[in-house]
Amino acid sequence: MKIKDIIAPSLLALAISPLAIAQDVSDYSELKVITDDCGGAGCFDRRNLTSDQLQLVLDSAQAQARKSLNSESRNASSASKGQGLAVGLGNNDTQVVYLDFDNSSPFFWAVIFGGQLAQFPNYEFSVEERNEIQRRLEADYAGFDISFTQTRPELGQFSTLNFECEDQICIDFTGGILFGRAQGIDIGNQVRDDSAFVDANLWSVFAQLDPSGNFLTSLSGIPVENGDVAAALSTATVNQASNTAAHELGHNLGLRHHDSFGSPGTGIPTTGVPSRFDFFPVFEGLADGDEAQLHMMASGASVGIGLSDSTLRDRFFSERSVIKLAAGERPRLVTESSVTGGNKLVHLRKVVAPNTLIEGENADGKLAINEALIRGRIDQSGEVDSYRFRGKGGSFVSAEFNGFDVPVGEPVIGAVSLYLELGDGSSELVAENFQNFEGFDALLIDAELPVDGIYRLEVSAPNLLSFGYDSAGNPQLFPLDETGNGSLRTGDYNLSLYQVDGKPGQGVSSVPGS
Repeated sequence: MKIKDIIAPSLLALAISPLAIAQDVSDYSELKVITDDCGGAGCFDRRNLTSDQLQLVLDSAQAQARKSLNSESRNASSASKGQGLAVGLGNNDTQVVYLDFDNSSPFFWAVIFGGQLAQFPNYEFSVEERNEIQRRLEADYAGFDISFTQTRPELGQFSTLNFECEDQICIDFTGGILFGRAQGIDIGNQVRDDSAFVDANLWSVFAQLDPSGNFLTSLSGIPVENGDVAAALSTATVNQASNTAAHELGHNLGLRHHDSFGSPGTGIPTTGVPSRFDFFPVFEGLADGDEAQLHMMASGASVGIGLSDSTLRDRFFSERSVIKLAAGERPRLVTESSVTGGNKLVHLRKVVAPNTLIEGENADGKLAINEALIRGRIDQSGEVDSYRFRGKGGSFVSAEFNGFDVPVGEPVIGAVSLYLELGDGSSELVAENFQNFEGFDALLIDAELPVDGIYRLEVSAPNLLSFGYDSAGNPQLFPLDETGNGSLRTGDYNLSLYQVDGKPGQGVSSVPGS
């Protein structure tokens, strides 16, 4: 593809000077990628909202949940047995993913310098580029029961990746760049015919604004060799499209941005993004996850990656992502009633997963982790559900609550607290979380267990949520009952719990396995 062939006439009329472009390269070197890309409320940045904005988020999520519940009820009455269920729960067919590279329109609109609205031609992927993107997706998901095709299937359910921006402006130099968006975060891959879009037109916009390739190189990091701007453009486009496609498909398979965090036992990223103050309460655990930026589910909000990380790196799935994908293919859903009451314990099963790590401390190992997925419900305000399990001193426990950002029925905003049960009948708090750094679902990350013993993970739905901290470091709290949102204190949830072995005082050197 020649650069002169893809310059839109409307763009030429802008008559942007080389001097202006040189200035704008500096101005837009910190251009941000929009990370609200996973559908619903799952990736929504709740921090620093006003009370009115927060209420709109709650209203929208509840309306969407009601719509989804009504749809599920109708489908359940007409669907044949086993259809629409998660892999391993009645539908074990291979997940087929259709790669749709055909543009619905030859042009798209973008907001560029000074807020100007300009029309550009959609990038047309060559056969070689399409095949390379498919090859990379197959490599990223190797070991999982997922197949990719560029031919639209005539029969059966399939997921779709559309390689163009859908129904919005994805390139806005004044507001941010949207590389893609998934239909939703689908825990257990229950929806087998969902979709996502991938937009990789940003790099051709840069090449058109500056045909010398300097703008493209400055912001993508891909050098122009021997004056071949088209080759640099192809490299940047294919690299970003491949990474984004795998990322958005990951959301549709149940992955979230925090699944990009470094190897289990290292805590949050070393980049300072997210900050300890992006959690409520303030995160007090480890911050040694220096591998997070390498991973497929990384985003600007979750890890602090920049614009060129999608073009310079061939990202790959982290241990946390791989374990969740593997557990989703062979799920063992534990009911609340089967593991609560009396002296019942939650037994964590070992999940062995394919190793997709290209580099990192566990790249040469066999990935295995002890995990349980529990389906529960808060029936009334003030209820606390308790899950007891046997823990090893020095090991690390993580727990993810899904009930609002990722509704599993009637939505509920919950919190998780981990306790050590002491011999005298009392309990000692080990760690807790009410809200993670995006959305409202709770996330407990790598809580280190001090001794061997019986631990209790409590799930509750307190009468508050937080939407950040004020300038003095005090949490901004929003009561649910008093604002007419008390219904969000009851509902259905999934609780994912996993433990990684370690040594007291030494942490985890590798994920267990030979």
